[in-house]
Amino acid sequence: MSDNPTRGIRFGSPRNNHLHEADGTGMGPPVPEWVEVSQTLDRWFAFIDITGFTSYTEEHGTQAALEVLARFRSAVRQVTGRRGVRVLKWLGDGVMLVSTAPGPLTAAACEVATRFEHDPFDVHAGIAGGNVLLFEGDDYVGPSANHAARLCDAAGPGEVLALDVVGHLPEWVQIDDTVVVNADGIGEMRPAVRLSVKSEARPVAPESGVA
Repeated sequence: MSDNPTRGIRFGSPRNNHLHEADGTGMGPPVPEWVEVSQTLDRWFAFIDITGFTSYTEEHGTQAALEVLARFRSAVRQVTGRRGVRVLKWLGDGVMLVSTAPGPLTAAACEVATRFEHDPFDVHAGIAGGNVLLFEGDDYVGPSANHAARLCDAAGPGEVLALDVVGHLPEWVQIDDTVVVNADGIGEMRPAVRLSVKSEARPVAPESGVA
């Protein structure tokens, strides 16, 4: 993942003094041309990153690394498409996802992590959500995306760390424990939960020779 995975995502308050908030119905009165219209939304973000991708490239070569990256992106597209989660941006060896609800996003991140648990590399993820401001149609203003990125940085190989998802988890995802993350630029964050897929829900690879 790049040093600044949230580049292009705005976290501060917009500097436009003529910022109006939409009423959320799409049927509000007209506004002047010079007025910026924004909308407060509830959004959930996840960062998923290939662990040790640089080391893997050094050890196995560029071609092998590109094959890993292609598999990773293919899995992300497949899982997010099935679960109704949007790929917001690719980040080299990682991805940033956005969803309107924590359940599908958590399911997507945990499934992607499980896909690679038997490979010579791992992925890890961070999840957080809350109120954000949609600015100019494609910028999210708020701390949630930054929290998700910092949780991903703190997660170990194969780990998924998440904030505020208790009560929204799929039945096949379990909470292993609670961790406190000290993040650069943020300090000590609220306790996050470490998630994993229950053993009975993990896909079983077919035996050799079985179609």
